[in-house]
Amino acid sequence: MQRKATSNTRGPNALESSFHKWIKERGVCAACDNDGGVIMHHCMGATYKHNKTLVGHMFCIGLCQRCDDIITYGSRKAFTSKFGKQSALWHALVNEWSEQTGHKCDFEIKKAILDSRQ
Repeated sequence: MQRKATSNTRGPNALESSFHKWIKERGVCAACDNDGGVIMHHCMGATYKHNKTLVGHMFCIGLCQRCDDIITYGSRKAFTSKFGKQSALWHALVNEWSEQTGHKCDFEIKKAILDSRQ
């Protein structure tokens, strides 16, 4: 399902939509490497901004149901202690996406995500 633009934020642009599609097609959990399908997880929500940069649509990782349950129904702390920071998982994922597709993530978005300490 595609998030629609609201009065607070825009919907995903073409690059962000391409990243989302790639994550879903990849089908491998970014945390535990389970290849049984993934759920699109917006690490800080689709409307998240850091340093006035909208990063919510790009700051996504694919998680299997078990890993998504840990962060959704458990806690971020439990997820982080088991799998590491979401930003590190995202960084590895976006690098793989760039290598496979030739798309590049905007430097400001990368910097904002890595600075967010999530």
